[in-house]
Amino acid sequence: MKRWRVQFTLWMSVLILSGCWDRIEVNDLAFINGTGFDLLKENQIRVSVQVPLPSALGGAGSSGGGGGTGGNKPYYIDSTVGRNVREANDLLQGRMSRKNYFAHRRVIVFGEELARAGLKKSMDVIVEQPQSRLTTFVLVTKGDAIDVLNASPHLEKLPAEAIRELTKAGFHRDVRDILNDYSRPGKDPVIPLVEVSLTNNKKGQKQQEVSINKLAIFKDDKLKFITNKKESTGVYWLLEQMRRRGYTFTIKDDGEINVGIIKSKVRPKYKLKNNLPNFTVNVNVSATMMQNEANLEMNDPKNYRKVIKIMEEQIKSEIEAILTHSKSEGIDIFGFGWYLSRKESKLWKQKWEKNWDKLLTELDVKINVDAEIDEAINSALKIKE
Repeated sequence: MKRWRVQFTLWMSVLILSGCWDRIEVNDLAFINGTGFDLLKENQIRVSVQVPLPSALGGAGSSGGGGGTGGNKPYYIDSTVGRNVREANDLLQGRMSRKNYFAHRRVIVFGEELARAGLKKSMDVIVEQPQSRLTTFVLVTKGDAIDVLNASPHLEKLPAEAIRELTKAGFHRDVRDILNDYSRPGKDPVIPLVEVSLTNNKKGQKQQEVSINKLAIFKDDKLKFITNKKESTGVYWLLEQMRRRGYTFTIKDDGEINVGIIKSKVRPKYKLKNNLPNFTVNVNVSATMMQNEANLEMNDPKNYRKVIKIMEEQIKSEIEAILTHSKSEGIDIFGFGWYLSRKESKLWKQKWEKNWDKLLTELDVKINVDAEIDEAINSALKIKE
């Protein structure tokens, strides 16, 4: 019996400790950190991938990229055209000596034409791919996505990493956020817009950088319009993305005041009138003084109220700008419908859901802004008129 147990243990050890039969060595993988999708024409999608070159990412002793690396760049860009995303991926794999590995992908960039045609099919492929991560950032660009991946930002070695850092520090949406917006009734997606911008150095030479200053507004899964500067700030306020941002407003001819946003909270309320909702959106903002170019004495209650009033009016106008534009096209970027579907589920199902696009254009929304600037608030409120 004892001998049988020993033999059984040995045989089990052989089976368990036999190693990884399907292992893939690291140097056999192409770690893709950025992907771009462009629509060339109907049924023709270009997929572009950005792959870091380990030999070109080393320190001072690195010998740089090898042959076929695209010059001195520490990354390799390849692209091909297929009838769909999967076919393009297969064609790319067919001419790459390493196996494409998407688990370390940082960003996914959609070209404008594909965004206007619809993202759902491409997003479905991303979700179905086992290596894809739901935390990968999603962006849209004017023009072609491959141009963004080919940019040469100076503070990061890899364009995809520069895009990721910019997105992480500002307004960001990942795959999970987009899928959630798709699944929520009465809520339309908003995706950051990345662009290649040109800057001048001391010698007047043009240099490439990537920037994210605008937003792409979607209806269902199709791009409808791109925001201007005022509308973008309005979206940031509505979606509570202004925290830790700088904010500047003009005090007539006296100059500008710059504040840092400490807290921004949006609280929607509604009342039913003839079974139709009327919304009031209360925006509470706390800020700290960063620069008082107008040189106003903020301890003076009169000056404090003047500054606060101008700040509140500007915030209100920015929110109203994006709401007016989006509502006119039946787009619900804030999620008023999603809010009602949870609070008034019966009315939503019976009366509002099917006609929400039309009802949205006539929806009455009142904006109330209550702002405070911390540096001056304590002393100003203690002084009575």
